[in-house]
Amino acid sequence: MLGFPGQGLPGTETLCDIDAAVNLAANCHRRGTPFLWSSLRLWINCVIILGISLGISSGCQQLRLPAIDPTGQCLIAPFPTTTRLALPGCNGEACACMACTRGIGNCLNDQRAKLASRLDQFHRGVSTPVFTDPATPPPCVDPIGNGVLPHSGKDLDAAGPCGEECRVGPPAVLLGDECNRKLRDCLKLPDRGTRGCILLSPQRIVAPVGGEVILLSGVCGTDGFLAVGEPLEWMLTPESVGTFIEVGDDAPGALHRLAKIEKTDKLSPSYARGVTSTKKALITRGNISPNDDVPLEKGQTWLSISSPTEGTSRVTVLAPESDCWDQRKATATIYWIDARWQFPGAQQVLAGTPVTLSTRVTRAEGTVPARGWTVRYETLNPELGLFSPSGSPVVEAKVDEYGNATVELTPIRNANGNLSSGTAAIVITVVRPGGDSDNMPDLTLGNGQTFVTWSAPQLAIRAGAPSVATFDAPFDVVANVQNPGDQPATNVRVNIALPPGVRVTNTDSFAVATPNNVTWEIGTIPPRTQLDLFMTIVAQSSVRLPFQGRADNGLYAEDTVAIDVFRPSLSLKIQPAKNESSQVGDPVTFDIDVTNTGDRPLTQVSLRAVGDNGMTHAQTGSRVVGVNKTDGPLQPGQTWTTAATFVPLESGRRCINVEATSDGGQRASGESCATVINKIVPTPAVTADITGPSLMETGDTRLFKYRINNSGQVPLRSVRIVATFDSQLGLVRATEGADNSRIGQYQIVWNVPEMPPAPDAKSTVLLEAEFEARQLNPRSKMVLTVSSAEGARAEDDFDFQINQGPVAAPPVPLGATLPPASPTPTIPDSPAPIPASPPAVPPAADSVNSGANAVSPAIGNSLSLTLLDRDDPVRVGQPIRYSLSVRNNSSQPDSNVGLRFRLPAGVDVTRVAQRIAPRLPGFTREGDVVYLDEIRNLRPGETVDFDIVIVSNQPQSIEFTVESKSQLVPNGISASQQTRVNP
Repeated sequence: MLGFPGQGLPGTETLCDIDAAVNLAANCHRRGTPFLWSSLRLWINCVIILGISLGISSGCQQLRLPAIDPTGQCLIAPFPTTTRLALPGCNGEACACMACTRGIGNCLNDQRAKLASRLDQFHRGVSTPVFTDPATPPPCVDPIGNGVLPHSGKDLDAAGPCGEECRVGPPAVLLGDECNRKLRDCLKLPDRGTRGCILLSPQRIVAPVGGEVILLSGVCGTDGFLAVGEPLEWMLTPESVGTFIEVGDDAPGALHRLAKIEKTDKLSPSYARGVTSTKKALITRGNISPNDDVPLEKGQTWLSISSPTEGTSRVTVLAPESDCWDQRKATATIYWIDARWQFPGAQQVLAGTPVTLSTRVTRAEGTVPARGWTVRYETLNPELGLFSPSGSPVVEAKVDEYGNATVELTPIRNANGNLSSGTAAIVITVVRPGGDSDNMPDLTLGNGQTFVTWSAPQLAIRAGAPSVATFDAPFDVVANVQNPGDQPATNVRVNIALPPGVRVTNTDSFAVATPNNVTWEIGTIPPRTQLDLFMTIVAQSSVRLPFQGRADNGLYAEDTVAIDVFRPSLSLKIQPAKNESSQVGDPVTFDIDVTNTGDRPLTQVSLRAVGDNGMTHAQTGSRVVGVNKTDGPLQPGQTWTTAATFVPLESGRRCINVEATSDGGQRASGESCATVINKIVPTPAVTADITGPSLMETGDTRLFKYRINNSGQVPLRSVRIVATFDSQLGLVRATEGADNSRIGQYQIVWNVPEMPPAPDAKSTVLLEAEFEARQLNPRSKMVLTVSSAEGARAEDDFDFQINQGPVAAPPVPLGATLPPASPTPTIPDSPAPIPASPPAVPPAADSVNSGANAVSPAIGNSLSLTLLDRDDPVRVGQPIRYSLSVRNNSSQPDSNVGLRFRLPAGVDVTRVAQRIAPRLPGFTREGDVVYLDEIRNLRPGETVDFDIVIVSNQPQSIEFTVESKSQLVPNGISASQQTRVNP
């Protein structure tokens, strides 16, 4: 060690330390002490001593010399602001020391010249700063990045872990009197750059057992660069596997040892001390391949670790001199895997042959199968083959007890049904499953690729011909036959069957033409070769020509070409939608049918209709109107139905002319006329109709219906409806809106504000009233009168009977004398005599057939049948509803009551339901006869109601009749109703 005697200044008794010399000179100037040349001599002597030491050391290094203070407050700037000295012949790097000593004199002379220049600048501008303040260094790089650590002298990128708080905050632990000063002084960085965060790369890696992993680490200093000469500590957690092999050592020389740079050392297999490098280096693995070399930058250090067994190693690196506790350590995780694998090689087989792919995965240096590990196969060409049996392009296989993960790749056929040929690329991935026992996740160990090639010939045909040809004129038809496969196609032949009416006029020389077909015997087609076939034909109708190609090994291909042959095939039919006369001003619609009578589709079909001088089109107001068929071509035999509506302006015979056209020169025309009369002045009209029971008994309550219809063509306003009934009836209730102010005159009045004409749904009004029969009246009548403000009037009456109902026996008064008791009956000794003939029963006087009801009782008036029409008139397709009531009018129970009705032509039944059990089926049907469910028991006075709904598919007048039989009325009774069905 070299030194020099002190000069009476503090610190001059120390060894030749550049940092001490710089601080000594700077502190002297700050304290106002006169600048002593002894201090300067001390600094220069240090430079000389360092230069001499450099000459005798093992390597030349860049030297850090004191720098001039740019602020002008001191001659020498405080540490760590320094000037780097690069000795000549060394390029600032370590080199063979003895080679540098030859220029040591020039090196020192240059440094002295630079020092003199700096001192001259200092004396010329002591009060004025020579340099501006340096820019704020950027923050440190993110240690969880790509693992690339910048060396000293290069800016570091901004990163999260090296946060702003650590860069500008106080030390983690304040010692001594550091906080006895003002608080703002405690919030400044210390003078030395020991506050950096630790950087480590890689932080997560998978390595094979027995391999050696190199970890790189560095410390980000306060100046934004990697710090050199910083001590680091490497530690392996106790539960980890593996041991430290070697710790990085840049072999510092005597000069670095004088600078107190610590030396690296591996203290145990799980603990080592390292120092960040002061020079660039290259870590090699001792081979000639540069691909596995690791470059070491300035400010980095390294550690190598290895493990002979599987497991996890967690290595923690610590920067003990860093003041940021939360940023001074980092941990790397290494997963050691004992595995070897061998991917299957490329295979080439014939088309249609399944291919077996097997990947061998072993452990323990290839001696133990890696049972349970996963091998994933994925085909990049699923159009050629898929994995069986799932038929998926991706499949995973487990390694079996022999160390093999085997799958089968099955080829598939193409669109023509031929075996596919080509090369499929297969991507293979080896995955080690994780588990709780080894504390490892699922790890992808390696990827590989193999290829499977299927070789086969193929056959394809593509035919072509004009889409439209002239009738009985020759045209050309061609076909292209090709073998896109990679093997020759042998015994190739192409055949085409000729439809009737097609004649061949010319063909290839090697083709054989007959009246029914043409055959080309081609023979062998080499791989990826094609051949054109040619022929000329004549047709008199549209044809389809199927080309079929066949070859050995079951190869087959086909294609069809269609040709339309022109022939006149357009017809036109026009007629008015209504045959009756129309009125002036009312639209007249003409139905137009355009039919394709030919055998080929007609395109661009259009119509043009022109009315005479007294006709204009309803929408455009012009005499001429046109329409195009927009839903595609008119197919052979198809009819395009459309309509044209014109408004006649004059009476008489009014006509339109229609012309139909299509592509190919098709044309057809026609005329249609209609008789038009002058408009008839509309007059108001109304109809009235009453329906109800034809027979009532005293005490009965029955429903009467009143149907009022606006049968005219103008609306009716202030319609007054009056129902007049006999005094033997008592009103129970009526439809809402009834005026009961005239009930004393036995009248019910309804007022309807307006009734629009048909086909409006409000053109018909249906009203109801329920009456109670209170007295006998064999000729009771009800009258319905309707009138409107326009003068429309209508009237209807309804006759019915009111008979005596069952009379209850008078009660026996208390204390009345009972008749004498009859003797007890005994069983006679002989049978009773049989009368010669039963007494004749005269027909009942009230057996009638009137209106909607027909009552034909066999014993008195025991059974009655009532049928009410609830919808009259109705339109075609609308429901027709009937209400049917069966009543036992006798004093004894009746049984086996059967009901049936016959459906008129064009009428179908949609619903029959008994009101007390509407969910039951209700009826059975045999042909046109509908049988209602039988009523087994009908008590005296009991009534059973049914709802019947039928539908007519044509306009007609329906005679709807219901028949009934029972135990008491074996001859049966019936009831009928007339219903009108309008179009």
